[in-house]
Amino acid sequence: MRRLLSILLLFSAFGLLGRGHVGCEAFPAQPRCFVALHPGPAQDALTAVFIRGARTYASAGELLLTTVAVDPDLAAAEWVRHLWSPRVRLVARTELYPPGDDTDEVRRRNVAEMDRSQVAAAVAALRTLGHAVDLAPDGARVVEVVAGSPAEATLALGDVIVSVDGDPVHTADAATQHVRDRAPGDVVSLRIRRDGDLRTVTVRLAPHIDDPDRPLVGALLTDHLSLPVDVRIEAGQVGGPSAGLMFALAVIDALTAKDLTGGAVIAGTGVIDEHGVVGAIGGIQQKILGAVHRDDDRGASAFLVPRGNLDEARSTRVGREILVIPVGTLQEALDALEQLRGGRRPPDAVALGRS
Repeated sequence: MRRLLSILLLFSAFGLLGRGHVGCEAFPAQPRCFVALHPGPAQDALTAVFIRGARTYASAGELLLTTVAVDPDLAAAEWVRHLWSPRVRLVARTELYPPGDDTDEVRRRNVAEMDRSQVAAAVAALRTLGHAVDLAPDGARVVEVVAGSPAEATLALGDVIVSVDGDPVHTADAATQHVRDRAPGDVVSLRIRRDGDLRTVTVRLAPHIDDPDRPLVGALLTDHLSLPVDVRIEAGQVGGPSAGLMFALAVIDALTAKDLTGGAVIAGTGVIDEHGVVGAIGGIQQKILGAVHRDDDRGASAFLVPRGNLDEARSTRVGREILVIPVGTLQEALDALEQLRGGRRPPDAVALGRS
């Protein structure tokens, strides 16, 4: 199959398909119809978790969240080279960029998914520690402010909108609908909560770039939950929901005297919900490779993988040994870490890279 694709590429490279004149629907085996997934950087989730109002504890090890780097613009030669690379996976462009969605829409979706993942991770962690958590949202939280928009002068990341023009709002959808009922040029009054204080700000709505009749504030909102412990997660440029498991473990590690890592470097990935259920993700092989071959040469000794990704994970070709441990819940991940701290291998773990 790969040889056939390479031959088809050669025809494309010599212009037989034209320069972009043949669509991916008609001929999907073109470089521009693919994106390349590479191993991305791995960062310590413990450094991304900040907690106020509760005692915290340091860790001697690391809990690595893993990422995938995406190359969306492939030249013909790169496409051929990636076909044979064990480190790179080629996927159809439409898997990451659905038809009709531009890169900004995909980025905004990733930001929103990451925020929801962080909230779910905090909820799951606090529930595991015995805290009661109310899942009813109590406002719309600002997770992104568009540069040059009306929101830039008045709103900040983390602000929680609790009313629009005096009307209480409890969800992001409610706040958005209140704005949609206005017109460009209207001034709206927003009651916001910032750093625990309530204040009122005003925003003059601008015309939307795609539709001048639609009003624009320029802020991306998600539902806000009030948690019994003030947990803030700052993930930087990481997007999407797949770091949820590692964030949940990092919150638990920070709030308990027991060091979950036992001084080791533990990596992992997985979507998590508020009940601690861990779900499968994409790019598992690239994430394992990123955890094994870190730039600082302190690679992970174990990798927590969603059970739904185990079959794909176990075929990863790595340069040194790493223990892959399937988990289906946050509690299973905690149990696996306890076994590792005690010098025991979890019974369903798989060793990769062992000669």
